[in-house]
Amino acid sequence: MIQFHTLVASDLDGTLLPEGQTELSCAVFDEIRRLHDCGVLFCAASGRPLDALRELFAPVADKIAYMSENAAYVCYGRELLHTIPMPRALCAELVAYLGTRTDCVSRACTTTGRYYFVPTAAAQANLDAVGVEFGNCRIVKDFSEVKGDVTQISAISAGDMNIPAKEILPLWQDRIGAAITGEHWLDFTAAGKDKGLHLLCAHFGIPQENTYAFGDSYNDAPMLRAAAHPYLMRIAPADLKAEFATQIDDVTSVLKTLGH
Repeated sequence: MIQFHTLVASDLDGTLLPEGQTELSCAVFDEIRRLHDCGVLFCAASGRPLDALRELFAPVADKIAYMSENAAYVCYGRELLHTIPMPRALCAELVAYLGTRTDCVSRACTTTGRYYFVPTAAAQANLDAVGVEFGNCRIVKDFSEVKGDVTQISAISAGDMNIPAKEILPLWQDRIGAAITGEHWLDFTAAGKDKGLHLLCAHFGIPQENTYAFGDSYNDAPMLRAAAHPYLMRIAPADLKAEFATQIDDVTSVLKTLGH
């Protein structure tokens, strides 16, 4: 097995995967292979579930690390290195609260699968408006139907998530990690991409000064702060731009400069 000396962690949506794009380019896969052979470990860091990430990175799936569901799962290839579950009682309370709202629907990701809470026709209409696909998912009405350790709860809004988040975040962000991760998504987790970065460094013996991170949103900020070399996408919110000086338009062009 290759001895890795450097870690490169990148967010996907809005970062490595530009807005509106659903597949990674061949150039990205070529750079990941080259970096791997040079001892540079690439990590896909996303709120997406692990199976979705492996599918997206299929040509290099066994050559990279993963922080899925915002680092609730930390893996290398097919090996699970670490899992960070959420307190179950808090999850039940959070799902019950989200169920009282008319502007969003909730989803639970667990060690047994993904569960969408669709107790009403209005909830179904909300999900249909977002274009949620239900492959490999279970539709339930109550948290008591959820099996396995919960790794992430998501709130999904058919409108701009920033609007309901103004009410939701003050009630929950001091109790559990929470961040807006997309136009329609607000994710809750006990994990965090900064924790995932530290776990990978510890596992592979990679020094912190050899860490690079790319992101565009608030859930990426802890990872960017943890990395020695943070890169923020130029589309990021203004307050993140004020914190992170190095701003870019394209991740692949930076990847090409690494590992030489």
